[in-house]
Order: sequence, then structure tokens, then C-alpha cells
Amino acid sequence: MPFEALGEDILLRIFCFCDISTILTVSAINKTLRRIALSKQLWLSLVLDPGFRDALDLPPPDREQLECLSTKDLIAVIKNAVIRPCSIWDFEHDESSMSVLTSVSIPLDEDNRDRLQARLLPGARYILLHSTSTTHRRLCMYDVWSARRIWEHLVQVRTMCVVDLVPGCSIARIFFAKSLDYSNPSSPLHVEEVDLTTGASHELFNFSFHSNVFGVTPCAIVGDFLLGILHSNNPTYVLINWRASIFVSLGHADSYPIPEPCSFTVRRHVELIPGYILSTYLTTSPPYASILAATPLEAFSDRWKPLTEIHTVLAAQLEARSTSMITIENITTQERLEYNHRPLRPASVMATPDALHAGVYNISVYGVQFPERRARPVTLMGRIVNRITRRWKGPPKRAHALLSYRFTPKQGQASSKLELVSTRGVANLLQALYSPRAIPSVSGNSVSVVYRQRRQRTQEPMRRKLPLRFLSSDHRH
Repeated sequence: MPFEALGEDILLRIFCFCDISTILTVSAINKTLRRIALSKQLWLSLVLDPGFRDALDLPPPDREQLECLSTKDLIAVIKNAVIRPCSIWDFEHDESSMSVLTSVSIPLDEDNRDRLQARLLPGARYILLHSTSTTHRRLCMYDVWSARRIWEHLVQVRTMCVVDLVPGCSIARIFFAKSLDYSNPSSPLHVEEVDLTTGASHELFNFSFHSNVFGVTPCAIVGDFLLGILHSNNPTYVLINWRASIFVSLGHADSYPIPEPCSFTVRRHVELIPGYILSTYLTTSPPYASILAATPLEAFSDRWKPLTEIHTVLAAQLEARSTSMITIENITTQERLEYNHRPLRPASVMATPDALHAGVYNISVYGVQFPERRARPVTLMGRIVNRITRRWKGPPKRAHALLSYRFTPKQGQASSKLELVSTRGVANLLQALYSPRAIPSVSGNSVSVVYRQRRQRTQEPMRRKLPLRFLSSDHRH
């Protein structure tokens, strides 16, 4: 039986479980599917979908206002939301690229006002506030939209944390670790689960290292996995499955030195996303180049060790001077980091969910080009002239660039895919990455969150085939 013969009610219900990219693709098959794909009920559900709104850090929706819009207007709302507002440092933009601001204020208790810092969690729905005294840090989590305090917790000074918001349910998991405390080398790891509806919390995982670990920097928590840097005689990336109490070492967290004549280092970056580790590494032979790689967690299936053996394993690796544990054989997807046909030294790597493709991630890599390697003069006089010239002219200017990739995980028989979407030159890191959609700020006795959205172009005519092409030329991450 043909798919479109299922009936419009059933097809509409199926479409409501699809992402925007799938709906746009299916709507091009025939008139029946196109008519269903352009129904107002479907596009209203897409605008209100929590996954879509969380991926773009959008403010609380006004359902009554959205229900008054037509399908064409709802599509325009989605298009407008997807395009990132201009950087707040960019003062040379026309009125059509300016932002519409939505501000939400959270009143604070007296105890929360001193030495307070605020961090928005992914999705910009929840905010983590922490105040520091001489002995403790006080953590509070608020629901920004309702200005309701959900959870409060006391931890020791130097304790850091990262948060995972479990998709599809109102649960947060918080990974605590004590970073670099030489006076008290005991370094416990702790995972707390918080119900964002009731505020109830309980411990999921607790583990303490021996005195040879000076501290742990928590990097990420995603599902059952923790990623952190163990600080000892040899700082090491470690991936821990907290539910099974097993771990795998991912190798040194130090930078990679570049041999002469280039006197600089390349920092290694490791990011954790569902099912994969994103990492950068340097090729070991000339011409040197940085590689962006995606390694599936299943590649470590034969290398997991009990967490109780971690000190023995790390000591053996230190004695053997082992390098990175992520090997080329385990990497299914990789790309050379280049800009204008020259290698790029990564300075920042950031992965965020794609609002249009379910399970897909957008990866932004900011970096600086490797300096050109010039042949070393053979004669002594040539070397002297070369050194004098370098001192007089200063170091050569190197281009800064932002590379945007789209990573699609393995689905069924299709293998994972890492695609270069765009490249552009930038002046610095702020211009490259600091264009947030939501900005928290502490002022007096309240915390404010300002949501930035691109202003809709009211005078720009809609394209005739907008539902099928509305991201063809204006989509930016």
C-alpha cells in the first residue's frame, strides 16, 4: 500500500514526529504529501517543539499569538528563528539584521547576591547560579521562564560542574569534580540527578581517586558518560561510563609541539556528543595539519576497564609514555582543518544540535592559520639577514578563520558524515563565536536573561516555493 494512502489524519500524526528537514523533503514527493506538509497544525507543532526551540535558545513561546498566524507566517517564523542574529560586537549592520530582544528577570534572595555568577544551560530555559564564600560554593538552579528556584546545593571551593539536560524529560544530571587542589589531593567524582519539575534530587554515582590525582576538570556529561581531564604527573582525558563503573583513557591532554622551524604548539580539543567523541589531533609528519575527527563510542568496546583499576592503568601508560588513545583505525569520519588551502591551528571547537535535522550537530572550529614554513638559509650571512628582517618586520600576520561543519551520525546502513558547510575569515574569537542568542546578566537583586532573535524583514516578499527552499541561501549557524 502506498505511503500516501494511509489517510491524511494518520499522515499528519506521523509528520508531527518528523524534523523540519524530513518534512521539507517529503513535501516534494507529490501533491497529497505537499498539502499535508503545508497544514497549519503541523507547522504550529514545529514552532512549539521543545527540541527545535532548545536548539536555538528561543524565549518562551506565545501560543495564542502563534495560533493566529497562517502557515505562511509560521514558516517565516521558523526561518527567522534559524538565522542567527548578528554579533553584538558588529555595529555595522542594517536594520534588517538587527535583533528583537525579549527580556526575563529573576528576583533573587538576599543570600544569592554576593559574588554571584550565572551560567545558562543548553536551551536557555534553565540557569545555574553559583556564589562563592571562603569555604563553600552555593549552587542554585532556576527555571528562567517561571522565575522559580528549582534546586540548591552546597559544594566545596574549587568544585566545578557540568550539566546534562536529558532529552524528552524534565531531568538534569550534574557532574561534579574537584579541580586542582594540591592541599587536599583526594578527588571525588559525583553525579547528581535533579527532577526539574519537583526539585527533588538524588545521587547517582560517586568515586574517589588516590592521592596521585591532584584534581579533575569536568568537561562534559552526556547520558551515561562522563568526560574529564585527570590532573596528575601526566594530565589525561578519561571517558567514564558512570552507570557501569568502567572507563577508557583517551590519552594526553597536553598540547602538541610543532618541530622547528615552527616554534608553537597545537592544543588538543575533545568534545562529547551522544554516541561520539569529537577530537582534533595533529599529523605526526610533515606537512603538519590538524584533523577534526569523529570517533564512535562503540570503537572502545574492547578497551573498557573497571574503574577500580584506573590508577594502575594510568601509571602503566605514564611509564610507557603512551600517546593519544584515540587511534586512526577507530576514527570513522575525519576532515583536514584548512582555510584558503592552508592548515588551520584550532583554538576553539564547539558542537551544538541542529534545529532542522534531528540527531545532527553543527560544529564550529575557530582557528589561526599555520605560519608559512620558509626554507632555512644555508649560509651564515643569510641566517643573520633573516633574523634581522624578522625582528624588524615582526612575526608574519596569520589569518583567523571560522569553519562550520555539519556532522550526521550513523543511521541504519548509512555511515556517519562530516560535511564542511562554510568557511569565513574573522578578526578574532569574539567576532567568530560571540553572537549568543541568549545573554544572562546579574544586576543588583535580580538576574536577567535577554533572548536575541533576528528581526523579521517585513518588506521582503516571500519566495513562491518558500516551504521547499527557505533555507537554501539564508541559513547560517
